Amino acid sequence: LAEALSRPGVRPRRSLLFVSHTGEEYGLVGSRWYTDHPTVPLDSIVAEIDQDMIGRGSVIDVSGGGPGYLEVIGAMRLSREFGAQLEAANAAQPLPFVFNYTFDQPGHPLQYYCRADHYSYARYGIPAIALSRGEHLDYHQVTDEAQYIDYDGLARVATLVHDAALELGNLDHRPVVDHPKGDPNAPCR
Repeated sequence: LAEALSRPGVRPRRSLLFVSHTGEEYGLVGSRWYTDHPTVPLDSIVAEIDQDMIGRGSVIDVSGGGPGYLEVIGAMRLSREFGAQLEAANAAQPLPFVFNYTFDQPGHPLQYYCRADHYSYARYGIPAIALSRGEHLDYHQVTDEAQYIDYDGLARVATLVHDAALELGNLDHRPVVDHPKGDPNAPCR
């Protein structure tokens, strides 16, 4: 993505920052640390797109899965405009995904909204999403091997993220935030 978005004639008007986080399973350690100690001013970050576990998602991996399956968490929580831009980028794909918003419901018992790296940005009022093709049977197991990756599906997610990031990067304004920024240290709900 970084290489594709840095090509002449493709580069968006706005800078894009690529950050690799670690320690998500230990309480968003890497993303929390980064947003508490950013390398650029936080107010210059207009949105965040998190990709995690995007290489699986078949009907064998996830109930309801298949080629069009994509879980979307947080898209409209802070900014309806941000979520609408993601949906528009998806609709423009040759084979759009069917977004599964089930796990994004407030109060969902799995609390994915509070458990994924995108939340470290959202807690500062930055529109942020987490994209996933689902929690498969090999999740955090030694059996989670490259031979099971759906490379075509992974490439489709990357293309969607590319197109959405390019669109966001070319906006003449920040995505409108619909909710006031709260306390970044308050418990997630």
